[in-house]
Amino acid sequence: MRDWRQPIQPGMFVPGFFVRVVASMALAALALAAKAEEPTTLRVAGAVWCPYNCMIDNNPERRGFMFDMLYAIAAKQGFAVEYVEQPWRRAIITTRAGQQAALAGTLKTDTPDFVFGKQAFGHSRSCFVTRSVSNWQYRGERSLKRLRLAVNKDQTFGDPVDKAVNDPLNRLYIFFGTGSDYFPRQMEAVARGQVEATLEDEYVIRDWLKQSARQSEFRLAGCLDSGEVYISVPPGNPQAKQWVAMFDSGVQALRQSGELARILAKYGLEDWRR
Repeated sequence: MRDWRQPIQPGMFVPGFFVRVVASMALAALALAAKAEEPTTLRVAGAVWCPYNCMIDNNPERRGFMFDMLYAIAAKQGFAVEYVEQPWRRAIITTRAGQQAALAGTLKTDTPDFVFGKQAFGHSRSCFVTRSVSNWQYRGERSLKRLRLAVNKDQTFGDPVDKAVNDPLNRLYIFFGTGSDYFPRQMEAVARGQVEATLEDEYVIRDWLKQSARQSEFRLAGCLDSGEVYISVPPGNPQAKQWVAMFDSGVQALRQSGELARILAKYGLEDWRR
C-alpha cells in the first residue's frame, strides 16, 4: 500500500483521484453546455387588451396578434417569452422598477421614458361607443364638454381627449375604470345609460362586440388616432437597445415574409401599414 505522504511522481497512476477529477470536469462541461443551450427569457408584462393581448385566455390559438407576433419573433431569434398579467398601471410601475424586461401594448404617451423601437406592434385608433339609440357624435374638443364619459384611468388617448379628461371643469362628468375587467364594466354602464359613452381602441371594441354578440346594442360615435402600439423596454434595462433592435428586425421579417398578414388575418385584421 502506497504511503499517501509520498509526493505523486510524474507518470504515477492514481485511479480514485483520476476518476474523481475526470467526473468533476465532465459534469462541469455538461452544466456549461446546458446553460449555453438555455434560451434567454424575455419577461413581459401586459394587461388584457384583446385582440392585441388575449393571453389571459391561456389559448395558444388566440394569444392576441401582438403576442402571436412576439412568439413568432422569439422562435426565430432564440429567446423564450414569459408573460405576466397585471392591471395596466401596475404593469407600468413594476416594469419600470425592473421586475419585467418589457411592457406590451404601450403608446409613447403611456411611458415616454421607456425605450421604443422603430417598428410598432400595431396602431391604435380610439373610438367612442354609445348606445345604438344615442344621437351623440364626437366632433372634436367642444363635443366632450359635460359628456358623461367612462375611460380607463390608466390609459392615454392623446389630445383633445386627455386634455378634456384632465380638465377640472369636466371631472364631475368623467367616470374612471380600473382593473383587468374595466372595459366590459364600462360597456355595461353605457348599456344601462349610466354614462353616455366610453372610449377604447377600435380593435378592442369590435372584438368585444363580436365575442359578446351584442353589436345591435351599441354604435361607434367617432374616432381619433391615438398612435402606434409597441412592446417597449424600461430605461433601466441594460439590454434595452438590444431588445428593441431585436423587435425591429423581427417585425420587419414577419412583414416581408407574409407571416404578419397571416397572423392578423386570424383576427380579421389587415396590416396597419398597408
